[in-house]
Amino acid sequence: MAYAADSAPGDVYAVKVPSLSVAWKQHVGGAPFGLLIHGGRLLVSLYSGDAVVELDPSSGALLANDPITHHGAGMAVDLAGQVVVASDEGYLVALHGTSTPGDRAFSAALVAGGLWTADYTLGQISRSGDATSRRKLPDPLHPFWVAPGAGGTLLISAEGQSEDSDPGAVYAYDVARDSFTLLDQPKDPDQAVQWGPAVVVAAHGSRRVDLIDGGRVSEWAKGAAAVAVAPDSGVNVLVVAVNAHE
Repeated sequence: MAYAADSAPGDVYAVKVPSLSVAWKQHVGGAPFGLLIHGGRLLVSLYSGDAVVELDPSSGALLANDPITHHGAGMAVDLAGQVVVASDEGYLVALHGTSTPGDRAFSAALVAGGLWTADYTLGQISRSGDATSRRKLPDPLHPFWVAPGAGGTLLISAEGQSEDSDPGAVYAYDVARDSFTLLDQPKDPDQAVQWGPAVVVAAHGSRRVDLIDGGRVSEWAKGAAAVAVAPDSGVNVLVVAVNAHE
């Protein structure tokens, strides 16, 4: 099953893979943003609703509504197993817990035992609770998405000054070596995720999906305004969400 959020009407869908038939649709409102399966529930962060809703993954039934008092963006699970929500208002919010000041971030990722975020405005990454970990990106770009990469690396998707027309970048930041590696330079890379030995990029502005394997970049789904990617290694399928209206 793949889950997708349509932020404008505020709907969440469950889609069967690989048939792509819709299993259920649930209206949640509040501009749904992040999706996370955790504890047998589908967690959905609401950007304008300042909350996280909990849905039954099999039916879409609403199980709980958890206020977080800040914009809800990407979610991650920390080392203690606690769900943490990133907010571009400058907080990391522990679900059913407290808010911690942090980066103005749209996402968070657990890498090498630390929870990492990226400040969109300042163009930097940092590990939560460690001011000495702050690092500027190698280029003056705006990091939108972070995700765990291979070998203790943090994948970073960063936009150019003009989101749709200027080149962005995808980096792998090696936490142990404190070094950045440039992987790709598409326009408006919305998301990069690890898929086995490869990295897959939703290159929205370039209207394609990039597959990076061993330093070689292959262009897939040309013409598709990809905004998110979700690999399912069990059935060897890559699900791509497309938004041509943004």
